[in-house]
Amino acid sequence: MKKQEDIQEKIFKIVQAFLKNPPLIVWGSGATISFGLPSMQDLNEVLKKEIKDFDISNDNLEDELGKEKYQEKLPQIKKTIWNEVNNADVLVLKKIIVNDTNDFNGIKLMVKKFIEAHPRVLNIVTTNYDRVLEHLLAHQCIDFTDGFEGKTLSIFNETNFKDANIVNLVKVHGSLNWFNVNGEIRYFSSQTVTELPQIVVPSKNKFEETYNLPYRELIQKSDVLINNALSFLVVGFGFNDKHLTPRIENNVKKGIPIVLITKEISPNTFKELKNAEKYILFEEADIGKTRVIYKENNSTEQIVEIIEGNFWQLNEFMEIL
Repeated sequence: MKKQEDIQEKIFKIVQAFLKNPPLIVWGSGATISFGLPSMQDLNEVLKKEIKDFDISNDNLEDELGKEKYQEKLPQIKKTIWNEVNNADVLVLKKIIVNDTNDFNGIKLMVKKFIEAHPRVLNIVTTNYDRVLEHLLAHQCIDFTDGFEGKTLSIFNETNFKDANIVNLVKVHGSLNWFNVNGEIRYFSSQTVTELPQIVVPSKNKFEETYNLPYRELIQKSDVLINNALSFLVVGFGFNDKHLTPRIENNVKKGIPIVLITKEISPNTFKELKNAEKYILFEEADIGKTRVIYKENNSTEQIVEIIEGNFWQLNEFMEIL
């Protein structure tokens, strides 16, 4: 029987090999729940209370909002979701302002590790609306862009994304700071404005909305980044989004290695990654333990191991690298 230390050492070496080239980071809602941001289930429960005639028996927000009956209520639904996410986002900012940032060490280590190599660029694709990454990058004095200039009433310009000396945040479903101002999507530095938030909620109109500026450009940018990725580090993303999932799935089939960390691996993740050549997945097994599921290459079998430590959390995971 293999020693725990030998198993752990092998797992660490696989991660290091898979991520020897700076990865494309895919950042999902599960990455920020530990900071107090709401989960999809949390948002579902809020909408059940706030939206008249919302089906309180549903257990899947994306499926529910896809129904025709909610189309006229989308502005109210967007504001409700925006308020819930924004309230949590403000609390994160307050923690960072008073330098209570130990909980965010994993993000700091992730950014600093993968931006070390020339040309010092890190690309992050995310479906999140929150600004946890922006708050922390600003606090650490690291240059970043989400396509806007970060000034009140600035407009989206895809040339703000650079190939060197920057963190590019590609927010395919919008951000808390984007609002409709006289028919244009504008950036607001304030988080207390009353204009209609420009976030794309999972609804029947999702694909129609993303045909418009700046979402069309953001999805095209994410497509290019995914297609060019030499490896993937996926944090808290459940592979439910149809904008990102198909292209990631296509690339990992070709042998691009993928590393995923999350509290609980979703059934859809297993479905989408079943044909991947190289993968290693980390999820919580028990208190203080991590389940690791991996396949080193196309000619090896899938292996499942339980190791000591919370390596499914970003803070501890970054110790591997």
